[in-house]
Amino acid sequence: MAQREDHITEQIATEGFIPPVEEPIDRDYVYIAEKIADRRVRFHPAEDRYEHRGEEDVITMARLHVYWHVVEELDSWPQIARHLRNTDGVVDALGLDSPRSRETIRLSWKQQFAHAHERLRRMAEHVRDKIGWGRNGVLMAMGVDDGSQSFPEFTAEGVREAAKDRAYDRIRPILTDIVDFDRADNVSVPTEDLTDYAGWLARRREMYPESMDSYVAEIDALEDEPFDPETYRRAVRNKERERVVVDGEVHWVKPRASVDDTAPNPDVYDSWDALAADGVDWSIDLLDDPGGTDDWHSTTEEGIERFVAELTEDGVIDGPVPVCIDGSIRSWHKHPRGSDDRPDGVYRESHFDTNYGWKDLSANAIIDGQSVVLANVSSVPGDKFFQAVKYLIDRVTDLVDVKCFFADAEFSNVDICRYIHYIGEDYIMRKSHREPVKRLFETFSGTADWGKNYEMNSKRKGMTHKTTLFAVEKRDQTGVKQGEKRHDDHEQTGFDDFDFGQAEGQLTWSDLAPDDDVEYVAFITNKEIDNAGIHPELTPENRRNETTVWSLAEQYRRRWSIETTFRQIKHQFLPRMRSRDLGTRRFVWMLAILLYNAWATINLFVQSWAAQTFDEDDTDPPVRGKVMLEEIANTDYG
Repeated sequence: MAQREDHITEQIATEGFIPPVEEPIDRDYVYIAEKIADRRVRFHPAEDRYEHRGEEDVITMARLHVYWHVVEELDSWPQIARHLRNTDGVVDALGLDSPRSRETIRLSWKQQFAHAHERLRRMAEHVRDKIGWGRNGVLMAMGVDDGSQSFPEFTAEGVREAAKDRAYDRIRPILTDIVDFDRADNVSVPTEDLTDYAGWLARRREMYPESMDSYVAEIDALEDEPFDPETYRRAVRNKERERVVVDGEVHWVKPRASVDDTAPNPDVYDSWDALAADGVDWSIDLLDDPGGTDDWHSTTEEGIERFVAELTEDGVIDGPVPVCIDGSIRSWHKHPRGSDDRPDGVYRESHFDTNYGWKDLSANAIIDGQSVVLANVSSVPGDKFFQAVKYLIDRVTDLVDVKCFFADAEFSNVDICRYIHYIGEDYIMRKSHREPVKRLFETFSGTADWGKNYEMNSKRKGMTHKTTLFAVEKRDQTGVKQGEKRHDDHEQTGFDDFDFGQAEGQLTWSDLAPDDDVEYVAFITNKEIDNAGIHPELTPENRRNETTVWSLAEQYRRRWSIETTFRQIKHQFLPRMRSRDLGTRRFVWMLAILLYNAWATINLFVQSWAAQTFDEDDTDPPVRGKVMLEEIANTDYG
């Protein structure tokens, strides 16, 4: 890249003035790196606590950490790694052999300098004060572009608050843009008024018709009801359905996949059978392109895609991610007049007091410990299970690079496993203990074993699939087998209880338990397995080996967080409602998913941008759901 000095010399000679600086160039960053390298960084090799990826020189890595503290724009590990790759001269100026990856930089900060964070921040402040003069490009690179010498503070709380503000700025447009009521028939009510009311309802988590009085009371600018609540409900329904009269009663329907496109489709029907004969199908068109229909399903897809794009653009998603697939079902609300008629779009579920439930299937990515919804299908009777799951798989693979699919036993079907394997992806799924599995258990030994070429067979579908079935000891509490209780005589087994001084090295867990005392839990996978491995209670280091039985079981256990996601959506973001209308139900579920994804995205951004302020033991999210909803409440939806 041509350097600024060359342009300045040429323009002074020809035009007689120095052009204004619009942004820093590579030479400005190299200048900062050289000034840091010129200073003596006081660290003793004995302070080096780095345990990963070979040996990183403590002095050189200290320079790197000081450097990214000085440069304003470097506030996440992916950004630092990209900056080293793309900025000519900085790597050499700092004394690095090559650019470092984001994981190497992160681990260095967390481990190599675990007890020296404040020392490095003070070094950065001192360096920045010393070079806080001269060329405007250098000042701009350090966050000063107005000619002043004031620099942003390095306090952990200040960094986090700045990251939260930026994160809210990124997600607000998605939430405010995605809820679109333009298809409402009642055009006299502006779309922004309906959106404002939707946001208010979502924050209060209610969808009751009497809420309009509370809405007027809480909004200072309103003197009376802006519209009847039914106007809002009609706008919601119209997005998903059309108005028809069945046996004299008004219903809202939307043919998603017409059985006969040439059917007359009248507005009035004598019965539901006549309506069905006209081609009405409540299900989502699973063969349609994502986003290709104007309903709440495609609106959800659009919102999810925008959140994923934000995370990808910022490098939070920068590689393969594990994906979990699962289903959720919610009890329906009986008709206020006491009618027990089966509503549209529900399944019979005897474990609910209402006997019916609304069902959804979702696929979530696990990103830096946070679950993010990638795809959702609001399933209704008539949907084909395989087509619905295939839709989720296809949608996910369009959005991200999948590391592995994880699912419960409900999804370990021949056609689903065959399809995942066919498209070149990996899977790990629980497997129910039917007779073929129990027979294979009889050949297993120890607390972890596997059998290759296990054949799954579906006579009804006329297909088979060869896979690997593996099993590990089923355990409840740590050190306590299923069915037993912890007491004084049954403490957790530790290293001191075993002789690790034998000539052949470590014992495996299978050496320690009798074969007839093992209750297995089964899994299937298309991943390669080399050996049984070592129980994770004995050595956590074994988890790095991804080709052992215990490692695959641990991957499943650690990655399975989608059920927690469903609980958060239901109990923290899902508005309460009594509506039996499918379009309205899909709307509130969509709203809950997008609010949850907004919360997850904000936390991922804050964790990334302010990573240096968090400890490895921090488990609480930087932003709580309730706090996010209150912050979003300050948004001007109009």
